[in-house]
Amino acid sequence: MNKPLKSLFLAGTAVTAGIYLWKQRQEKPEMNGRTFLEQYGPWAIVTGAARAEGLGYGFARQLAGRHVNLVLVDILADELHARAAELARDYHVRVKPVVLDLARPDFLPELTAVSHGLEIGLLVCNHMFTPKATPTILEMDLATHHAMLDINARAYTTLVHEYGRQMVTQGHGGILLVSSQGGLHGTPYTGAYSANKAFQLMLGESLWYELRHANVDVLVLTPGLTRTQGDALDSYPAFMLMDVEPVVREALANLGRRHLVIPGPVNKLFYFATTHLMSREKAVVTTGDLMAQGLNK
Repeated sequence: MNKPLKSLFLAGTAVTAGIYLWKQRQEKPEMNGRTFLEQYGPWAIVTGAARAEGLGYGFARQLAGRHVNLVLVDILADELHARAAELARDYHVRVKPVVLDLARPDFLPELTAVSHGLEIGLLVCNHMFTPKATPTILEMDLATHHAMLDINARAYTTLVHEYGRQMVTQGHGGILLVSSQGGLHGTPYTGAYSANKAFQLMLGESLWYELRHANVDVLVLTPGLTRTQGDALDSYPAFMLMDVEPVVREALANLGRRHLVIPGPVNKLFYFATTHLMSREKAVVTTGDLMAQGLNK
């Protein structure tokens, strides 16, 4: 990252953080006169919840801490059952693990068979597929592109359609879509991922407007670089990395209050810089240079 941009980030962090903390103090403890559990319980579905270091498990932990029962979905069977056992033991909530490949076009009946009869008050779509390697758009094989669309676009739409309709019928609920800052503009070297995350962002923002008067809250979370992959992000500037817990905490604190959360002061400043201080072309170039550094391109 170039020095002027880094200096801008560091100089603005204190101001941005102060504004954020002031806004947090203004938040009310209830949404529409209802407690969190009344609005978003008694059950939540969290996808992509198997990895101990991931955002999905972070959401599951904080929801369990609010006494919300959980349906956890992931393709990683052993890890998913381990997370479910930990949550049931540590938080004394009911947990139903569902081992499921969300790339399959026919996955939904297996999930609805488990959730049938449960009052699902919250859907957290967090699952994501992107290859470990970071080929360019044209270097990536077409089958991988299609798999990404199946998991990151089609499965999100399927889940939102099924459980969003249920929430409208029952008269309360929330939908939280985990997108990414990579979906706010083009992100070289992870272009297919960026396109899928942009899809999720547009889907969520539109749904937020359409459900404003249905007592079903919609929020899109756009994290930046987050410590969910061990040391895989060590080549990026350390000041840009966030831990899982504050990302999840900020998202849940703003569910029902905002339609979009860009977590953390540095991410907010990066968004401001790339949308107000640069042309869109310059923002893509700056992001591409940052990705090239972090991915050792």
